[in-house]
Amino acid sequence: MAAIGTGNPTLLDQIKRTDPDSKIAQIVEALSENNPILMDATFKEGNLPTGERVTIRSGLPTVGFRMYNQGIAASKSSTIQVDESTALLEGRSEVDCELAKLNGNEAAFRASEDMAFLQSLNITAANTLFYGSTKTDPEKFHGFAPRFDALTADDNSANVIDAAFTSPDNADSSSIWFVTWGPNTCYMIYPKGVPAGIEHLDLGKDYVVDSGGTNKFLAYRSHFIWRLGLVVKDWRYVARVANIDASKYVATETKLITAMVKAYNQIKDFSSGRLVIYANRSTVNMLDQQVMNKANIWFSPVEWHGRKITGFRGIPIVTCDGLDATEALVA
Repeated sequence: MAAIGTGNPTLLDQIKRTDPDSKIAQIVEALSENNPILMDATFKEGNLPTGERVTIRSGLPTVGFRMYNQGIAASKSSTIQVDESTALLEGRSEVDCELAKLNGNEAAFRASEDMAFLQSLNITAANTLFYGSTKTDPEKFHGFAPRFDALTADDNSANVIDAAFTSPDNADSSSIWFVTWGPNTCYMIYPKGVPAGIEHLDLGKDYVVDSGGTNKFLAYRSHFIWRLGLVVKDWRYVARVANIDASKYVATETKLITAMVKAYNQIKDFSSGRLVIYANRSTVNMLDQQVMNKANIWFSPVEWHGRKITGFRGIPIVTCDGLDATEALVA
């Protein structure tokens, strides 16, 4: 079902090829513990300094039958070009040198503070992957939800499945995402000529201004930069089950399973990349319980990166904390 190989590298795969001292690789390994998408998503260098110019086939050539001694008209496929931009996600850490000394191990205290910044970058990146919109926030990259935001009208609306039991106030509304990661389906990018992963700049000690904005103190300074974006090259390899209400799930679980079956069947094929299902923590908890139902034929344990998790028809269902539980209603 999944094509895993050198032609479909994750971020960690890319970095291990280009990071001789393994510093960035260690950061990405730490990030992967809290952002499972980094363990699945295909990453590639963009073909532009600002991202990736993608050629998408928008129409197939015309073919037909002919009789002997009769011709057939020439034809060709139609394509469109789309520029996908990357965004700059940054963080700056300032740790009071004296406070670090009080800890007894300055390096360990500083590393602990840096890790908090990495976790924050991680959560922000995952949330932007799904909800970022360059229309409302041009400094971000365009995520999945703005691309799959309608049940009708758009070409890709066939891949937006209505779970149809969302509360009016959207207090518990969420989505389940089927994503096929691959170089010809859906992948993440970093700018051309720029190293992949998070860049960590150790700026050493310097005076910084305190919260009062007047006085200064000596601090260790670190700066983090993550350049990333998303390309959906073929929307037929992504599907969204929208309008899920966790508070009504127990009474309507058959409806959700039916919606997931529809989403599964909308995926173009299962040999073009790594197909993974993403859901928020409460939804995964509900789906996990389906494994205990002996009459259930849809859910079963599967192996995902060396550990057992719940799968739907053999596809791993992965918890993503970047997915909200208060989404707007998709109509």
